[in-house]
Amino acid sequence: MRVIVIGAGEVGQNIVSTLSSAGHDVTVVDGDEARVAQLQNQLDALVLSGNGASPRFLKELDAGGADLLLAVTQSDEVNAIAALSAHLLGTDRTVARVRDDDYFGSDESFAHDVLGIDFVIHPERATAEDLAAAILLPGAIRVEYFGDGRIAVAECILSESSTLIGHTVSGRRIIRPHYIVGYVRDGVPRTARPEDRLRVGDRVLVAAAREDIAVVVGELAGEARRVRDVLIFGGGRVGFPLARRLEAAGDFEVTVMERDARRARFIAERLPGSTVLHEEGVGKDELLLHGVDQVGAFVACAGDDRSNLLAALHAQQLGARLCMAVVSRQEFVPLVAAMGIDVAYSPRLVTAEAILRFVRGEQVRAMHLLFSGAELLELQVEPGSRIDGATLLDFRIPSGGQAAAVLRGEQVLLPREGVRINAHDRVLLFGPRGSSSDVERLFKA
Repeated sequence: MRVIVIGAGEVGQNIVSTLSSAGHDVTVVDGDEARVAQLQNQLDALVLSGNGASPRFLKELDAGGADLLLAVTQSDEVNAIAALSAHLLGTDRTVARVRDDDYFGSDESFAHDVLGIDFVIHPERATAEDLAAAILLPGAIRVEYFGDGRIAVAECILSESSTLIGHTVSGRRIIRPHYIVGYVRDGVPRTARPEDRLRVGDRVLVAAAREDIAVVVGELAGEARRVRDVLIFGGGRVGFPLARRLEAAGDFEVTVMERDARRARFIAERLPGSTVLHEEGVGKDELLLHGVDQVGAFVACAGDDRSNLLAALHAQQLGARLCMAVVSRQEFVPLVAAMGIDVAYSPRLVTAEAILRFVRGEQVRAMHLLFSGAELLELQVEPGSRIDGATLLDFRIPSGGQAAAVLRGEQVLLPREGVRINAHDRVLLFGPRGSSSDVERLFKA
């Protein structure tokens, strides 16, 4: 497949690396000549300097002969124009990253029908939904849904009161069916083996049917109390939709701290059930004044990574039960665990996973990239593929991957049941990031 990527920032680089490693012919375009010079020796792709929104430039690239154009620059306008230009030139499919809801909002028919954009990704809106999903599940710091929402995979931190402490992975039974997929220890993702003993502080990934996940996470995490009070630092593109989602869910006391007075008024007018504060500071005194030591969850999602990390660190030190930070830059990710912050969310990672899922088509039904360097993948079994007819517990998955669950019609089947995989089943897999290309081959005829 011939792919053109407009924008060579972190999102673009992630996408280019994944697509080129899968054997695709990738060209990446960026307007920053210094960045282009640096990446020409780092990426297995043709890296060019130019204006990716210019119809003339795209015509010179023969964009009309490309299978796919991905516009992922920092500018919504550049992305939309690049996708429109490529569509008019004859590119088969186009994708654009759009951050500002003013352009398309929840109705994307204009983007598709008028501009010819096949897929629009809203990174901050998707990040807000991910944050809300975790807050709504007591004991979890992250939760992802697969199989059209029927399978849940939750990440939780084991406390001293967890039922798993002192037991092997297979040696402790929980009342509801579940499967421990893997765990992260000292920042390293590991596939869970039956004989592994889990420790306090391990981050465990557990799969269960949606209706069972709350009970399973409650036993694994230990002392999982429902979040009632949420303090949100930053009412921007993540904070505002998050507050709106929690207010709509009901039974939450939501407080939003916003530095910009005009923005604070905007939020207050639209969220009458929430408390909105015009607060410029990020220090401990300001956070204590607004009860950070009593809240069930603190979310730092202002526009600046450093402010978010500092605010989340203060909240953790002052006693907030769950501390979440939104960070954009990959180099800040290792700091999150080192600082004692429970979990980080990245709009850029959300963008990359959504686009890669779209690119891979029908076989890859869902995909989630984890900060730890692992990924969760939902694949559909093609008739006659190598995995068709195999047993989950016996089949060897490349790169240390592991099957977590199978969706067969309305049934959710867990690996310990020894089920035999059939054509058209959807299999949920856990493994190191970048291993998906090898795994996908097993599912193709």
